[in-house]
Amino acid sequence: MPKHFKRGVKREHHFLKGLEKPLEEIARIPGVKKVIPGRIYASDSRGFEIKVTRETQTGLKLVAKSDGSVQEVFLVMDKADRERVWREIEELAEKWEK
Repeated sequence: MPKHFKRGVKREHHFLKGLEKPLEEIARIPGVKKVIPGRIYASDSRGFEIKVTRETQTGLKLVAKSDGSVQEVFLVMDKADRERVWREIEELAEKWEK
């Protein structure tokens, strides 16, 4: 793994509050090669939520929401694993919601 990756998650930039542990769980899902947190935006969101929004050329895009902020998260994986990983994340997301 490159130097900014730890436990499968890129740690070069910041995470939303409470997002680090769920991203580590996602990184452990078989088929997920990399978890790359993206930009953080201000929003009026309340609570904590992670959901898969769409497929990308290299994997899946997630959106994480946590008390006033939204962060994009990108997953790198093979095309054959996308549907299964999407379902697993949806199941895990119910546990993470606060």
